[in-house]
Amino acid sequence: MKQYLVILLMLFALQGRPQGSTDINTNNLAGEVSKLKEQIKSLQENEAQSEKVKYMRNYQLVLYGIDIIKEIKQGTVEISNARSQNILYKKIIDINNPASDALGFQLMDVIDKTLEDNINALPLVDGEKKRLKGQVSGLVDGLKKTFPPLQIISSVVGMISSFTTFRTRMEKLDKRTDSLVVEASYPITKEIISKINLQLAPYIDFYTQLNKINNTYENALYNHVIEYKDFMEEVDNLQTTLGGSLDMNESTGEQINNLFDLANSSRQDFDYKKTNENDKIRAIAGSCLSVFDLVDRYKKFTSDFIAIQDGFYHDYISLLDDKAKKLPIKDDERITKLVADLSNIKNGNPTENVKGFDESYKTKLKSITTKVVALNRTRF
Repeated sequence: MKQYLVILLMLFALQGRPQGSTDINTNNLAGEVSKLKEQIKSLQENEAQSEKVKYMRNYQLVLYGIDIIKEIKQGTVEISNARSQNILYKKIIDINNPASDALGFQLMDVIDKTLEDNINALPLVDGEKKRLKGQVSGLVDGLKKTFPPLQIISSVVGMISSFTTFRTRMEKLDKRTDSLVVEASYPITKEIISKINLQLAPYIDFYTQLNKINNTYENALYNHVIEYKDFMEEVDNLQTTLGGSLDMNESTGEQINNLFDLANSSRQDFDYKKTNENDKIRAIAGSCLSVFDLVDRYKKFTSDFIAIQDGFYHDYISLLDDKAKKLPIKDDERITKLVADLSNIKNGNPTENVKGFDESYKTKLKSITTKVVALNRTRF
């Protein structure tokens, strides 16, 4: 606008000059005036073109930006649901149930059989063996729903080690008085306890590692919730803000086209500047500028969750291959099936129309990244 004023002042000054007496001076003055008029026209055309470019950039920013924000919102909901559902965790947590036979055995049965074999070998009378078995059975029954099952093993072994037998005898105190003496003994030696521990050691090791993996996974998911709480709230707030101008639950393409009056934008008299200065468009475009930072954070949000899932998956596969398959009592076919099920959850199975979490999350991340690249091209 300042350029217009300067040129117009120059034009008025030239037109106000005293006219010379020669045709040459008249011709020169007319030429200068013509040049100035051309410059004004050129500036006007440049401004109109500049507003048109700004209009198209705003349109592309809003069109791509809204789509990206909706995908990010959907992605955060999917990952939030996945954190809550814990599909991998639920698939494997049943193993930690002492009554589960997911690996081809019930830990309760293994404990019962190990203890019964060792009790039968004790140098005790049948009555004492029966009493000890009854105590073990009662304790095991009371703890059969205990998590983690390692507590059952430690409780039962502790109870056996303190098992006491009693023997009574009469002892003469003097010529006229006898006394009943009760003698206590502890027939369960360290060697017997060591033998029981050795027999149960593979199971103790397996369930110890299982608990470590479960705790690591639970902590990782909890930390992921805490770390990205603000990010998810920001996405929700942005969705709500945009929802004041657009119906974010419906397709937004036609809404955006109507907002920008795209159908009339090719007309010669279309006022790009007026559209660019529309308050609603300016507010939406301003909100959409945040998508670039939002996408960077979404990448980390998704990548961190995938890394947690990957770590959990590989730890479980390693546990099943290195520990479960080496247990004295187990079912290799069931373990192999469990490994296959975990693989399907992670990698998918096209033959069963199962989509793995790897593909699901990475596909959405790739889609969002591709749209950001396309949006970036419109900015420069």
